[in-house]
Amino acid sequence: MEATDLKDQLEIEFVDLMEADIQSYDYARPTLEKGYPLPITFINEKAVSAGGLDSNRLYLEVKKFI
Repeated sequence: MEATDLKDQLEIEFVDLMEADIQSYDYARPTLEKGYPLPITFINEKAVSAGGLDSNRLYLEVKKFI
């Protein structure tokens, strides 16, 4: 996202859900319990992808929220 027109409009946080206190991320629990593969990308607490990062798809998903 650093090389896009969105870079100044985003706050990106990486959370290692295997290391972090999952209680702090209640919105992630249902997705994790369903067994979706990591990494899981959330935008505004909504899961938008799992099992890998496709930068083009992620860019388009973020654009929907801005």
